[in-house]
This record gives sequence, structure tokens and C-alpha cells, in this order.
Amino acid sequence: MSSLPLAGTRPAGASDFLIASKQSEILSLEAFLGMSCLVVAVSNLVHALQRERGASNLFLGAAERHHATDRHEQRLAHLSADTDQQHAQFEGALESLPHSEGMIGASRLFSRLAYSVHTLRELPDLRVRVQAQQLSSEEAVRCYSELVQGLLTVVFEAAENAADPVISRTLVALFNFMQGKELAGQERAAGCAGFARGQLDSELAERLLHLLDAQERCFQVFDSFADEEALALWNRLQDQPFVAELERLRRLGCTAALRDQAVVDEGLGDRWFERASERIDAMKEIESHLQIRLREQCSERLQEARDGLVRHQSEIESLLAQEAQPEDSYIVFCGTQGAQVQPDRYHTQGVSPRLGRSIIELVQSQSQRLQSMQDELNAARDALEERKLLERAKVLLMNHRKLTEEQAYRLLRKMAMNQGRRLVEVARAVVSMQDMWD
Repeated sequence: MSSLPLAGTRPAGASDFLIASKQSEILSLEAFLGMSCLVVAVSNLVHALQRERGASNLFLGAAERHHATDRHEQRLAHLSADTDQQHAQFEGALESLPHSEGMIGASRLFSRLAYSVHTLRELPDLRVRVQAQQLSSEEAVRCYSELVQGLLTVVFEAAENAADPVISRTLVALFNFMQGKELAGQERAAGCAGFARGQLDSELAERLLHLLDAQERCFQVFDSFADEEALALWNRLQDQPFVAELERLRRLGCTAALRDQAVVDEGLGDRWFERASERIDAMKEIESHLQIRLREQCSERLQEARDGLVRHQSEIESLLAQEAQPEDSYIVFCGTQGAQVQPDRYHTQGVSPRLGRSIIELVQSQSQRLQSMQDELNAARDALEERKLLERAKVLLMNHRKLTEEQAYRLLRKMAMNQGRRLVEVARAVVSMQDMWD
């Protein structure tokens, strides 16, 4: 696809590299169009795993009280079959995924995919252990959550390596929304376990509060990067009756749990699962909207890049043709606004000042467009970088202070409040001390 001349033919000129720049952009967008198909498959598989995790937790919680019914098993079997279907779609997307050509950060992406493919092979064994009640509810949540987190890192890599600001913004919104939805799934699973057992404790209350707070952080980032239609869908969801009932169950669960070992009606487990599932299913509709926008934007930006390549080639050919015309002909070329360039700088080897000026203006236009894109990309990547800092800080505290994830996060928040600093600033300070701790 390269427009650069073959070795030994002629030296590459500015116009050759200008065209090569556009072709490189097209390669990247073509790769990302294939990546968008994978992101959709990951999103659907994550949703299926989340539903199966919730049903597994409800089943295990009821089994601990010897109240597991055929209905619990049938629901679990049905959702497991749906997960298998989405898993097959995911594998199909992997087969059609472009290889490293044109893909930024392909090494990290393929490493994430290798991890996910490997861990998904453990799913059948996990199901057997759940069915045989060989796992506690908490252990089952941890196992399912590891599968989901592995898949979410694939979306994170896609967002971090997007080279187009429009696509990047949608991916940042999608990733944070998926992460918030995953935390909502963990909340559903935790609540199912407590309500189905008929017992709630302070540890469960702290977990629910942590998950609610973490969801809020994810949805704040989503709110900053999502398109207007996605935000309208999100705001509409908040007014749904099942959200209000879920909030009442949350307050009931946390209030009862704070009394430690509080006994509650076991039938609330089903209600909690149903209301939480309605909310998560409604969230999936917003997620699907973002998926559609991602595919549309990849296609639109790719077509724009292809049109731009044709336009550049046509302009350069026209300039070369006019260069061969008699000296009294002239060119009027409208380039970038406000470009301040001295005419004597356009003289290049083998190129007249008139042609050199026009090519330089094309180069400047391309450079300014790329710089503008980079400025927009930096805003999206800053949000991802903040998340990476927070995760690294939590891991450091968990390893060196022997804390759980919830405890590490609460400690970071407490430090931020006490010091009057942003959470990300505290996280950066913690990460900066990594060498000292090691």
C-alpha cells in the first residue's frame, strides 16, 4: 500500500511521505474497525458472564441454607448456555482480528487476549464446582470476576491505543461504563449471597458501599466522554421504578448489615437479583448504543481518511501537471490559516519554488490536523492514565500493607480527604514511593 518509490528508482520526495502518512492512518483505522468487532464481542461475553455469576451466587447462597430449588438450577443452566453462545462469538471475532500490521500496542493487546483465552478455558471446571457446591459464594464471585476483568483489560488496551480522538472518546466512555456495570454486577452478586443466606453482616455492608462508590467514579468518567444520546439513555434509566426499589433494598441491606449478623427475609434474595438484573440489563442497552457508535465512527473515520488520501493524491498530481505548464501559468492554493512561511524556504532540490510552496502547505495542513488530533487524544488518555495510577496504588497498598482492595481504596480516599488533594494525586504519590517500599 506504500506510495514510497522502490529502492534504486528515485529519492523519496515530500509528496511521497505525505501520501505515506495518509496511508498509515488508513491502515490504523482499518485495524481498529476489526478491533471494534472484538470489543463488541467482549462486551456481550462480559454481560453473559455477569448474569451467570449472579445466578451462581444466588444458587450457592440458597444452597448454604438448604433452600436451593429447581428454579435456581434452571436459571443457572439457561444463563450458562447463553454464556457459551457469546463465548463462541468472541472466538469468532478473534479469528477475524487483524494481526499486528497497522495496530498500535499490538504486543500488549495480544498478551491480554492470551490471558483471557487461557482463563476462559477454566469456565467449565468452575461451573462443575458451583453445581457441586464446592465453592463459597465469595469464591465463586472472585473466580467469575477474574474472567471478566481479564476481558475488560482488552477494552482498556483498545481505548489506550486508539489513534483517532473521536474513536478514543467513545472507547473511554465505553470502557468506564463497562467497568461501572461490572461493579454493579459484583454488587448484585454480593447482595444475592447475603440475602439468599438470610444473614447480613458489617463486612457485606462495607463491600456494598465500596462498590457503590467505585461505580460512581466510573460513571463520572463516562459522563465526561459519552455522546448526548448515551447520556440521555443513562439519565432516563435513573428514573425507572426498579432503580428506586433497588435503592430501598440497598438501604435495607446496609442498615441491617451494620447491626452485624442481622437476619433478613431469604425471599429478598430473588427480589434483589431481579431488580439488580433489570438495572444491569438496562445498562446493557446503553452499552449496546456505545458499541454501535464505535462501529459507525470507525467506518466513518476510515472513509474520511480514504477520501482524504484520494484528495491529496489528486492535488499533488494537479500540482505536478501545472508544474510542467509554461512559466506564465500560476497556482492559487488555499492551505492552512495563518501560516507564516518565507517564500525562499520553499526551494527544494529538483522542485520549483511554486511547487515547493504548495507541497509545504499540504504538509503543514496535515501536520496541524495531526497535532489537533493529538491534543484531543491526550484528554482521553489522561482519564485512562488516572485509572492506571489508581489501580497501581491500590496494588501497592494491598501487597505492602496486606489490605483488601476495598481497604486499600478506602485508605487512599482517607489520605486524599485528610490532605485536601485529589484522589489521583495521592495515588501518584503512593506509586512514586514504590522503589522505597520494594
